[in-house]
Amino acid sequence: MWVLSKFRYLCMSIILGSIVLLFCSCRITPTNIRKPAVAGQFYPSDPNQLNTMLNFFLSNVPPIEAKLFEKMELFAIVVPHAGYIFSGQVAAYGFKLLEGQRYDTVIILGLSHRGMLRDTAAIWPDGHFLTPLGKIPIDENVAKELMKATTLIQKNYSAHLYEHSIEVEVPFIQKVMPASSIVPILLGNPELNICRQVGESIASVIIKNQHKKKKILIVCSTDMSHYPNYKDAVSVDNEMLKVLTQLNPEMLRFKSEKILLSGKIPNLGCTFCSEGALYTTLYACKKLGCDKVEVLKYANSGDTPYGEKDRVVGYCAVGIFKSKDIERKGETAMKEKSVAAEGERFYLPEEIQKELLRLARESISTALEKREISYEPKHEELTKSAAVFVTLRKRGQLRGCIGTTVPQEPLYKAVIHMAKEAAFNDPRFPPVEKSELKDIEIEISVLSPLRLVNSADEIIPKVHGVYVRQGFRGGLYLPQVWEETGWTKEEFLNSLCAHKAGLPENAWKSKNTQIYVFTVFSFEEKK
Repeated sequence: MWVLSKFRYLCMSIILGSIVLLFCSCRITPTNIRKPAVAGQFYPSDPNQLNTMLNFFLSNVPPIEAKLFEKMELFAIVVPHAGYIFSGQVAAYGFKLLEGQRYDTVIILGLSHRGMLRDTAAIWPDGHFLTPLGKIPIDENVAKELMKATTLIQKNYSAHLYEHSIEVEVPFIQKVMPASSIVPILLGNPELNICRQVGESIASVIIKNQHKKKKILIVCSTDMSHYPNYKDAVSVDNEMLKVLTQLNPEMLRFKSEKILLSGKIPNLGCTFCSEGALYTTLYACKKLGCDKVEVLKYANSGDTPYGEKDRVVGYCAVGIFKSKDIERKGETAMKEKSVAAEGERFYLPEEIQKELLRLARESISTALEKREISYEPKHEELTKSAAVFVTLRKRGQLRGCIGTTVPQEPLYKAVIHMAKEAAFNDPRFPPVEKSELKDIEIEISVLSPLRLVNSADEIIPKVHGVYVRQGFRGGLYLPQVWEETGWTKEEFLNSLCAHKAGLPENAWKSKNTQIYVFTVFSFEEKK
């Protein structure tokens, strides 16, 4: 019996010791190395072949002019994430900017194609990413700071395991900046308020590290239009790139939805596939003070020997910069006068007011005579993009009012267009007739860009106009509505939701409703 008991004790000791040893070995095994998932598919798995391909792509990009960095500081690039044979050459135009530059850390924002994410961002917070070129370290300190800055950025290894959108950017980074570390973050395509919170949190961490003399770059990984034919892709992508240069996520989202909902482009599935990553990047860059977007290269899969022309994917390389102090003297004074000064009151000189009012009346009268208006602007202010409403009143009563909430064309063209729309296409009224034009008074309202707010608490009555949006429903009231109705804020928002947006009265209280504010400079004809 004694021998049997001793034997059992010995077996138990061995088992317990093995468990302890196994537990300890698990603790020290480098399980946080993210292994390549698409090497050999999206890019070569052989390091020599991969290195040769990267050298080829980068050598085909013209040298970057040194004076570019004398005037501006680079904070982000936007590059594609398709297979290298399709998009690698376009991506090289973005990464070429980094040659000779020093960034300690690169935050890479990509799309979770597998649909694992909605309202949170998934960060790989420690260890390394592995590619055929070797390991690249995760900047664990920056990752911790980001998770501390917002609960929306959460540790999530599984979301990264098979995702390609970040992985394909890593070999380029290893090639052009081998001493850098990375912070990989995946997003789905959440609402703009989520993107803004994540983006501004990223910006706050970048600013904090700037004080420590640590430079951080953002790499946004996104392709453009999916699956239209070649001609349509070029048209849509160039239109979206033009809006992208405005550094306005709300405007970009509005334009994207307008194109997609129009149904005019067959087989168009998206304008940017990584919308969440892109909007997040833009919010971060705005917070960082960026003011310049350079489109470096555009092409699509149909431009390669491997792609077809009837079904393509678009690619772009873009740099986002902040002008250095020498270029920003007098910027505050300029903003006070600019039509596009976000969230500020602005003013148009009386000379321009008179010119726009004359232009609005002339556009209606020429349309009544079946003629096209001919006009060449003489003032630079008239050529700046602006969102405009034109209001017509007849003996004090509303006779038509139509406008746009985001800048889509130069100020003078917007006034011409909206004056005719208000006169002839407001569904609430019959078209204006020639005989009544003399009795009509014209008012023009120029809007500042829409600014997303966290809640209705930020709305200032009699100052802000408001645009609410939930899903595909939205509605807008100009600031003039406060004066005309005398409503309280609750009455204003209830009416806006119910009568303009087609939503329940109290929809503005819902976390699913986005609220935007803007200011307006209005002027009218003086009789």
